[in-house]
Amino acid sequence: MRSLARLLLLGGALAIGWFLLGSTPREVTLVYGLPAGSGPGVLEVDVLEGGQLVRHAELKVEEGQASLRHPVRLRDGSYRLRLRLQGRSGPARELDLPLAVTESGPVVLPLGGLATAH
Repeated sequence: MRSLARLLLLGGALAIGWFLLGSTPREVTLVYGLPAGSGPGVLEVDVLEGGQLVRHAELKVEEGQASLRHPVRLRDGSYRLRLRLQGRSGPARELDLPLAVTESGPVVLPLGGLATAH
C-alpha cells in the first residue's frame, strides 16, 4: 500500500512537471527571407493565437537586406502571422502565414509571396 502511494505521488509530480515545462515560453527566432528588391521600409508583424494579438513588432528593412531576425518568446501551439511590408514608395504588401511552435530555435519564413494590398 505504501509503495502504491509513493508511485502515485511520483506519477503526479511527473505530470505536474511535464505540464509546467510544456507551458514555459520557448525562445524562437523568426527569420524573414525578404523578397528581392524590397528596398528600405518597415515590416509589420502581428502574431495571433486563436484570433487574439499576442505580439506586435515593426522591423526596419535596410536597402539590400536579404533577411530579418525577430526573436520572440512563444508557448507551444499554433499561431497566425500577419505580415505587412511597406516600402518608401508603392503600395504595402501583405501575407498571412501559419506558425506552429513545438521547440526553441530559428524558424525561416520566406516572404516571396507577399502580395500587393488593395
